[in-house]
Amino acid sequence: MSPTSGSAERSSGRTMLAVILAIIALLFIVVAIIYLVEPAKSLPSFIPGHINGSTGHHPLRAVGSLIIGIVFAVGAWFALAYKPKPQTAAENSKESSPAGRS
Repeated sequence: MSPTSGSAERSSGRTMLAVILAIIALLFIVVAIIYLVEPAKSLPSFIPGHINGSTGHHPLRAVGSLIIGIVFAVGAWFALAYKPKPQTAAENSKESSPAGRS
């Protein structure tokens, strides 16, 4: 078994997960910025919170979207950075020893 085959398999799956999580994070961060910049009367139709004639903003929704975006960004980072601990020889011998031996 070549050392690159395991890392390539892990890398492609984790990279795909990290990309998906990063895209979701960016979307939530952009929505948070839109909530802060646009008044409630000017919000796009795909973002909830439109109020006719209102000049106020939605700071709580902005903070919520920002927090969710940061959580997804951290998830993307962990998807790429996490490396499981390699098993040691002692752990392998414990797992393979018969249960009935004394």
